Amino acid sequence: MLVVGLGAFSALAAVGVLKRIPPRRVAGVPLAAEAPAQPPVAAPKPVYELGTHPLLSPGVPLVPVTCVLPEFGRSAAALTAYYQAAIGCLDAAWQPTLANASLPFIPPVLDVTGTASTACGARPPREQATAFYCGADHTLTMPRDRMLADVGSRASGHLAVLAHEYGHHVQSQSGILRAAQTEEKGHPKGSSAEQEMSRRVELQANCFSGMFLAAAAGRGSITKAFAKTGSDSFRNTVADSTHGTVANQVKWGSTGYRSNDTAACNTFVVPAADVG
Repeated sequence: MLVVGLGAFSALAAVGVLKRIPPRRVAGVPLAAEAPAQPPVAAPKPVYELGTHPLLSPGVPLVPVTCVLPEFGRSAAALTAYYQAAIGCLDAAWQPTLANASLPFIPPVLDVTGTASTACGARPPREQATAFYCGADHTLTMPRDRMLADVGSRASGHLAVLAHEYGHHVQSQSGILRAAQTEEKGHPKGSSAEQEMSRRVELQANCFSGMFLAAAAGRGSITKAFAKTGSDSFRNTVADSTHGTVANQVKWGSTGYRSNDTAACNTFVVPAADVG
C-alpha cells in the first residue's frame, strides 16, 4: 500500500513528478517577482606566483588539529596505516588554510612501495631523495625501504618527512610549485640559479612541515616533545645543492614550528644566503 504524506509530496516535487501550477493573480495583489537565477560559483584556481602569492600573505596560520595516530610499526601495513592517518590530519590542518585563501584542495595519494617510475618520470635515486612528491598525480611517495634505512624507527622523523612532502602538495595545490618550476626552466640545467630556486622550494616545505607539527603539538597522539623532536629532525639530513645546508634546513623547519604563519615561510623573498 502506498501512503503519500508530506514527506513523499516533497520528494516527488523535488524530482519533478508533480505538475507545477502557475500562480494566479488576485485583484490588487501583484505577483511576487521570481528570484533571478544565481550565477554558478567559480571553482577556486591556483595562483602561479612566488613571493607575492596570497598564501604567503601575513597572518595566515594553520588551525590547531588533533591527530589520532595508530602505533608506529616497521611493517608495510603498519607504516601505511600510520602515514594514512597522518595524511588525514595534515588534510584537516591545511584544507581550511587553502580554502580561506580561495585556493583549490584535493587530498594527496600515498605510495609506500616506491615504484620505479611515477607520473613525473623515473623516481629519483636514493642519494637524491628519501621520499618524494609528484604533482602530476598528487602522490606522496614514502618508500618503506628508504624510510627505514634513512630514518629508522623514529616516528617523529617519519612524521616530519611526511609533513615535508605534504608541504610540496600544498605548493602544488596553491600554484607555487608550478611557478617555481617555470622559473627553474628559465635557467640553464644545473646552474646555480636553478639550484637556488630548488632550495627555496625545498626549504619552504621544511617550514610548512614545522608549521604542521606545531599545529598538532600537545593534542591527541602528538605530544609537544614529540612535535619538537620532529621539527629538530631536519638536523639528521645531509647538505646538497638542491636542499641547502643542514643549518638552513633546520632553521626553516624551526621557523615554521615557532611562527605558525605562512608569511614566515616565504623563502622566495629572502637573501640567497638564507637559502644556501
